[in-house]
Amino acid sequence: MLAVARRSRAAYRRFARYYDLIYHRLVDYEGDVDFLEKVFRRFRLEPKTILDLGCGTGNHDLPLARRGYRVTGIDRSPEMLSLARKKAAALRVRPRFVRADMRSFRLSRAFDAAVCMFGAFGYLLTERDALQSLRSLRRHLEPNGFFVFEFWHGPAARPAPFQSWTHVREKGIEIVRLEESRFDPRTGRLPVEFRFFVFGGGRVLDRFDELHTIQTYTVRGMRELLRRGGFNLLGTFAATNVKKGFRPVSRNTFRIMAVARAR
Repeated sequence: MLAVARRSRAAYRRFARYYDLIYHRLVDYEGDVDFLEKVFRRFRLEPKTILDLGCGTGNHDLPLARRGYRVTGIDRSPEMLSLARKKAAALRVRPRFVRADMRSFRLSRAFDAAVCMFGAFGYLLTERDALQSLRSLRRHLEPNGFFVFEFWHGPAARPAPFQSWTHVREKGIEIVRLEESRFDPRTGRLPVEFRFFVFGGGRVLDRFDELHTIQTYTVRGMRELLRRGGFNLLGTFAATNVKKGFRPVSRNTFRIMAVARAR
């Protein structure tokens, strides 16, 4: 994960502590990797080395590594990377995790493919940042390397306030996450405010807030951005689980998976 708008380092350290407890209930990471492999087959791609931009705690990198891919994940958060390395050690897999800014990074190798999952590309809030990231990535891909990533579709975002909540009970604690978002059609940005409450032993153990701001795109806008960044867009489809297969993008599709090839 690249950045969280207007958040304190202390708050984000706390967020990292509970990240896996929350999102392992909400996201099917093995299913995501099943879907990635289905994308590889559909586009006749045979990557051996994969770079993951905004890898977080490594939840996609670990199953990729178990399936035989040589994976490197980059993220700006030392707390997230520390958790990723601990999980990798416990599972005896060997993905490499590097602290780096996905806008501008220098690694010692080139990759067959890159991925950017769970909408992390949207944390690049300006066109300049997004282009800088694409150009950095382009330099780290082998000739005709490809990029598989998810972005959020502005036309499908709700302009009215959207509220939801999540309740997780695990390892002797309870976590309640309240979420509120309101799409700004002028900027194409979607601020998402989270409030976290952590309970245990009949009392509040922790309480903190997070504000995440995501840049959304249209398919046409993403195609042009990729072109300027050194990529050709090969295809887009609804980001869904592998059982639902490939579905075309409509105006109401919010999460879009894109496949691009480096020029």
